[in-house]
Order: sequence, then C-alpha cells, then structure tokens
Amino acid sequence: IFHLSILTLILLLPLNLFNKNNKLTFGHPLIFYSLIMFYYTVLNPCFQIVINETTSKGLDFRDQYILGWKGAILSAFSVLLGYSLKIKFIKNVSRKCLLSLQSLWTIGFFFNIIGITLFLIFSGFDLSVFNPFYTKSLSIEFLSYRGALKNYFVYAQEFLVGGNLLMFASAYENKRKFTLTAISIIICLLLFLNSGFRFRIFFLITSLILYFFIREEKVKINLAIPLGSFSIIFITYLMIFIGEIRDYGTGFNFDSLNFVPKTIFKTGESDVFITTAGVINIIPEKLPFESFYPIIKALLHPIPSSLFNKFSGDYLFRILDGVYGFKNIFYGGAYLNYGEYYIMFGWFGISIFSFLLGYLYKRLWCWINQRKEEPLALVIYLLNISFIFMIISRGYLAQQFQLYIFTVVPLYGIYFLNLKPKFNN
Repeated sequence: IFHLSILTLILLLPLNLFNKNNKLTFGHPLIFYSLIMFYYTVLNPCFQIVINETTSKGLDFRDQYILGWKGAILSAFSVLLGYSLKIKFIKNVSRKCLLSLQSLWTIGFFFNIIGITLFLIFSGFDLSVFNPFYTKSLSIEFLSYRGALKNYFVYAQEFLVGGNLLMFASAYENKRKFTLTAISIIICLLLFLNSGFRFRIFFLITSLILYFFIREEKVKINLAIPLGSFSIIFITYLMIFIGEIRDYGTGFNFDSLNFVPKTIFKTGESDVFITTAGVINIIPEKLPFESFYPIIKALLHPIPSSLFNKFSGDYLFRILDGVYGFKNIFYGGAYLNYGEYYIMFGWFGISIFSFLLGYLYKRLWCWINQRKEEPLALVIYLLNISFIFMIISRGYLAQQFQLYIFTVVPLYGIYFLNLKPKFNN
C-alpha cells in the first residue's frame, strides 16, 4: 500500500498543470503521461488484486507486483524531475510555418493516396482490407509485392494518420470539404480495423478529439471537462472492444467477444504491467543487462532485413520467454517503457531514460506554446501527445522508433521545409 500510495501521489501531481484559461493544457504531455501511467500501473493492478486475477499465461505474478510499482515510482519521479528543468523560452520566434490551410488539406490528401496505394500494392490490391466484416481475402497474388522493401509498404499505413489529421485541421478551420474529409477518415478507420492494430485508431481518434476541444470556441471549460472525461472512457472501452473481436489482418471475429465490465482490467493490456514486473524480477538474476543493445537495435530496425540479418526481436523474445519460465509461451507479451530502460541499465536505466523523457515533454510543451497559432504545428504536437501511449505501453524501442519515423517524422519534414522568416509590420 505504501508504494502504491506514493505512485498515485506522483501521478496526480501533473493534474495541477491543467489551466482552465488555457485549453491547450487539455493536451499537456505530462497530464497525458500521468493518465496512461495511472491506468497501467495503478488502476489495472489494483483491480486485478481485488478480483484475484494476478495470473498471466498460467503463472501467478502477485508477489512480483511490488517490483513493478517500484519501477513505476522511479520512472514517474524521474519524468517529473526531467520536466522541471528550466528551458529558455523565446516567445517571438523568428521563423514560422506559413503553409495555407488549403495546402494542408492537399498535403494530407496526398499522404493518404501514397499510404493507401503502397499498402494495396503490398496486399495485391485486396479491396477486402477496407471491410473488417469480411474475413476472406480478395488479393490478386501476382500483383502483390513481396520484395525487400515490403515492410515499408506495410508501414505506409502510418501516413494515413497524419494525412487525415491535416485534412481535418484544414476542413475544420476553413469550414469546407467536410464530406470528403469524413469519407477519407472512415476509409482509413476501416483499414485500421481490418489490420487489427489498435494504436493507429488511438492516434487518429485521440488527436481529432483533442484538436476539436482545443480549437472549438463553443466548447467552454465547464463543458470540456465532462466531455473530456467521457472521451477517455469511450476511447478506453473502444480499444478494449476492438481487442476482443480483432483478428490480425482478417477483420472482426465476433465469436471471441466476451465484453463485460471487468474485461477492461483483464485483457492483453492488463498483462503489460505483469510482464514489466516479471522483467525486473529475472534481470540480472537469470538474464544479463542488455546495455546499449536495444538502442542499436532500434537504429537498425528501419533497415530492410534483406540487406542483413537484424535478428529482429531477439533480446525481446529471449527476455519475455524468461519472464514466463522459458516455456515458449511468451507470444503476444509486452512490457511498459520503464521495463525496457531496466533491461538496459537496471534501476539507473529507469532513472536516466525517464529523466530524458520528462525533458523531451518539457521541450515539446515549450515548442507548441511558441507556435500554437500554426495549424500544422498543432497537428504535429497532438500526434506527439497521442504517441505517448505507444511510448509507455509498448516499451520495445525498435517498434517505437520505426512507428515514429513513419507516423510523425513526415509531418516534421513538411513543417521544417516550409519554415519562413517572420517579418514585423
């Protein structure tokens, strides 16, 4: 109880950053971080203990929960410490992105065209990928690309997240092209639902909701708080519902649906904290620290496997296998971000990398406050905020790095290529 109380207190502190006079704080990185950490490290484990569901893959981890909480305390405290560093804030920047709203819509549209086209080439122009209710493949086999760059074609789906956000921002501000934008968003959501990977849906829906809350003047603070609370509950249940019925790459399987209130705490997501505690438990007693190896693997991950054998996921699978007793039952396992930091350098790794994460949150917050009137900057910022979910819930650095390259970096490229000097009147 002592460790849990300390962790809860630390995670509640960032809520003081909420400012009713500044709706941008709805998307504050530290608040978003705390909400996600609270779900994974406090709410989930506590409910599991109450209903006596502390097992994963047939093994009981109740005695190891304390290790998971100690790691979470150190990580959360270090994040706050990193965020507390003072950064020189320049209110009037000399260069700004002056892209017109119409240009944003056009760029977003081309992002979507490129993303869909590349993915269709990979799938053999299988139009069933847009129908999660249809489980059969319509692929034209001889047209499907299976060459050295096939993973790039698969990851082209990430372009659709940024593309739709750009189209939505333009349509919302200009009050034009709502119909085309809505059709584009629906098509891409259907593709994401069919693939079964929920993070893309989370990135898109969360960013759209935050953009609306921040930019809509009619949404006053007394209405935004209950709407925001409802949105959090809605997104949480939506992600769990999709997780219950998804089949990767083949759409929905309603036969597997077992959606009851306690499901929110007894899904694959609930095992993430358990696995994190298990990771801390076996290292270095049973497996050695990995030092800088995960960072090297992350940097090599985007390079096509056809050029050399990267042994993708080697240390990840080895450690997850150790967590579950070396019984080869680790598939589908994942751990929180501070689990990866511990794998590298132990408790020191949790402290230093979480500190750097907090510092990056501070840099991001200062950056958007300098450029909050730029629509493209706001889209990039909100996409970074939604990406915090991936950083926390999926600690594997290689996966984080590659997803970030395909999801957020293209928007940064557009932004910096269009920075122009700002002249005073």
